[in-house]
Amino acid sequence: MGIWFGNYGKINFTMSLNYSVNKSLEIEIINHLQECSSDFVPTLSSYVNIVEYSKKLAEKSTRIECYSDGKLIGLVAIYINQFDSFITNFSVLSKFTGKGVSQNLLNLSLEYIKTLNHKSLFLEVKKQNNRAINFYKKSGFNIIKKNEDNYKMELKIKRDYNKEFKDTIDHKYAYNFDFDVMHHYMIKSFEPFIKGKDVLELGSFKGDFTKRLLPYFSDISCVEASDEAIEIAKKVLPGDITYYNSLFEDTKLDKKYNNIVLTHVLEHIDNPVSLLSKIESEWLSDDGCLFLVCPNANAPSRQIAVKMGLISHNSAITDAEKEHGHRITY
Repeated sequence: MGIWFGNYGKINFTMSLNYSVNKSLEIEIINHLQECSSDFVPTLSSYVNIVEYSKKLAEKSTRIECYSDGKLIGLVAIYINQFDSFITNFSVLSKFTGKGVSQNLLNLSLEYIKTLNHKSLFLEVKKQNNRAINFYKKSGFNIIKKNEDNYKMELKIKRDYNKEFKDTIDHKYAYNFDFDVMHHYMIKSFEPFIKGKDVLELGSFKGDFTKRLLPYFSDISCVEASDEAIEIAKKVLPGDITYYNSLFEDTKLDKKYNNIVLTHVLEHIDNPVSLLSKIESEWLSDDGCLFLVCPNANAPSRQIAVKMGLISHNSAITDAEKEHGHRITY
């Protein structure tokens, strides 16, 4: 509820700062917010009961904290929802502002939110709190809603596609199985339905499946979000392939294709319905074919994993899958 950045002057002292997650006790939060209250815009105690609010933060929020010599001097409290997160409190003691504490707290909060695969981080700020508003705007937040007293702001979380494409031990095995075994059968199952000599591959990764397309198509275009993956593909594939380093939602193509390939990509997409609609309306020719492959939640391996207690249910997303950007298991 409270978002504040205090005024600061020239202070000469040596700081020993420690950052933590969910370490703060209820009494520490109370003391911190009471000390900050008069610097909020307007005064925090004028619109919340600090004791009750602190209890709620201690029980229901995720807290990114900064301590100096054992004292809580900075606090970001976040309510975590299923698909997004909301900053309900951002406070730093006034004598510590201008020392990078606020920026560090925000950066750490964003790093934490990214681990949840959330799409957006929201907050509300009082309209008269110009200092906070400017800080958030510089940090990438945009005003999306206004009411009588507050601005609601949103920061869209950018995914690190270069990080997502990198191998972990278990995914290296999974991908090798795909490359060596499954890709052969995928392309064989596509063969009877291929039309013409042009193809658009969405999510071409490092070009492993693109290699399978070479004998069938003379006009190959690839869209891939990871620039590092594209550079790897260029080193192993012929030079006449056209690459688009872009998110699907941002990609603009000047023609339609008779064949569109989407293998092991749909499970990574934040809005799969929107992507499929764009494919149908903008990229696929009237009598073209969409070749779609994604992991099967009911595969024997996943059913066995459930029985072994390794995953909770067939369509569960494992930590390794989440690290690779999986959003769903179909």
